[in-house]
Amino acid sequence: MASPGKAEAPAAKALIIVENNSVPFDRRVWREALALQEAGWHVSVICPKSPQDDRLVFNDSAAGDYEVLEGIHIYRFPIRFAEHGIVAFLREYTMALWASIRLSRRVLREQGFDVLQVCNPPDIFFPLGAYYRRKGKGFIFDHHDLFPESVEYRYKGASGRLMYRLAVMFERWTFRTANVVVSTNESYKEIAVRRGHVAPEQVFVVRNGPELAFVEEVVPDLSLKDVRPYLVCYLGVMGVEDGLEQMMQAIRYVVHDLGRSDIQFVLMGDGRQRYHALERVTEWALEDQVVLPGRVPDRDVQRYLSTADVCLSPDPYTPLNNVSTMNKIIEYMAFGKPIVSFDLKEARVSAGEAAVYIPCGDERGFGDAIVQLLDDPQRREQMGQLGRQRVLTKLAWDHQKQKLCAAYEAALKPAGS
Repeated sequence: MASPGKAEAPAAKALIIVENNSVPFDRRVWREALALQEAGWHVSVICPKSPQDDRLVFNDSAAGDYEVLEGIHIYRFPIRFAEHGIVAFLREYTMALWASIRLSRRVLREQGFDVLQVCNPPDIFFPLGAYYRRKGKGFIFDHHDLFPESVEYRYKGASGRLMYRLAVMFERWTFRTANVVVSTNESYKEIAVRRGHVAPEQVFVVRNGPELAFVEEVVPDLSLKDVRPYLVCYLGVMGVEDGLEQMMQAIRYVVHDLGRSDIQFVLMGDGRQRYHALERVTEWALEDQVVLPGRVPDRDVQRYLSTADVCLSPDPYTPLNNVSTMNKIIEYMAFGKPIVSFDLKEARVSAGEAAVYIPCGDERGFGDAIVQLLDDPQRREQMGQLGRQRVLTKLAWDHQKQKLCAAYEAALKPAGS
């Protein structure tokens, strides 16, 4: 109890900006917001409006939309995500930066904030960080992806080289502007120190992981298998870098070349490649065994992953994927499911013995691994138990959020330089 006549100290306030996804659909950002709130912070978020935000009356103005969800103040802005082309992406990023500038001023006026956290991709928010640091605010760079490597993978030719040089410059300026960096794994921390010249003590590793409450065991729902013996699941983003084409090739091989009609495939998630995958389902006559329901609610994710026999992580080798922690791998492990993955450095760090690793690009080998696991229930059980135990004891969000709060406390100290 506070001393008589002495007012309690006001709660510290945080503003989080994310450009490439809406909350609460961005699982990491939403967990961060709730963890900070639980620690006593007043939290606001700026993000784009998602098609799933249909409960809001959206006025398509630069002022955006506002709501309070579970105590988090959310400010959304309209945006048209670029499908392809450098001009389209530059337009998207310019609109996002301008909207974030306008909304950050609104948040400062209506809610206030002591620490600004920006999440990439893209690495475009360093001007905001520099501006607010001059006003005495802390600035955290939450390093989700390697933006230069992502640009290098997507764009080729002279325009691609120009975009890559810009991305490298933007990343460098973002690292230099932030007074604290939050990395998703040790590989990213190494990049922040080596490439970003950030002092090691200013880099905090906060891994992605589900809440323990979310991964409580759910009774399997056998109806999800559509009367087949086996269910194989994918959960995640469906972008160019996520291996949807390779996964569809592997499924085609399993169904048509190996003749496995006893497997139901459910591929959950959304993104720019989902419609291409739907076209493949029709083109390759996979409609009877492959379902792409889009983005599904958490309760359905729990049902599917609790029922699945094998889960898939088809991310191909890229310099970005090789050192990135894939959220889906951790969630598969949390539900005690064995995984088939292409052989990437951070996939091995995350999953350990809970996954089978296939040489990158070997789609038939990926399909063979699915079938071999399905035909070996004892091995599936052993791998699943190893993965779940690793999550429960080390990787779950409950073990990570204390590190996030420590990063925020560090961001408050040197603010204003």
